[in-house]
Amino acid sequence: MLKKTQELFHGMRFSDFLFVLVLLANISVVVYLGIGNYHRASKVGESLKNGESILAWFNAIPNDPHSENLSDKNFCSALKEGQTSNVGKANTWRECLDSIFSSHGPFHGYTNLLMPESPIYAGQCNKHDLGTSGAFIFELLTLNPAGPPQTSQMEGDQKLIGDMHVRLSLCDTGYYLVKIGEFKL
Repeated sequence: MLKKTQELFHGMRFSDFLFVLVLLANISVVVYLGIGNYHRASKVGESLKNGESILAWFNAIPNDPHSENLSDKNFCSALKEGQTSNVGKANTWRECLDSIFSSHGPFHGYTNLLMPESPIYAGQCNKHDLGTSGAFIFELLTLNPAGPPQTSQMEGDQKLIGDMHVRLSLCDTGYYLVKIGEFKL
């Protein structure tokens, strides 16, 4: 075996040997990058599943804020025009997000899987803010009868009043929005 190996390399020139080394280095880099991309893609897929469960939770919010279900859903209930809540004021978007992602909320175990040190949600997907990769993005939809709905960022002090349409998206690794779905408060 050793003799066959020596015979194989004995007829090689330096340029042949260099070519084989470059070829092996390229194969190693492709395998390394492929494994990394696979892991990031699986994290994006898991984040999308988490987003679908958040979407299902929002779709299950009762329309009546005075209902017997006084859980975290109550902080995310939108009031109809002229209606008052149990505390006498309208809920805000910040209160809603704080309640569902808090340590006692239904999604307390969710984290930003792509950037674990960053928050689970962000106002917008921004490639200049690296922490937004992997974050959930909530956008307010303004229905337009003449065309597609207009989107705007959900502000923390946004009062949850009336029939609000919200789009839930995920900011992926390339800082593009991956739409998960829409819900109505």
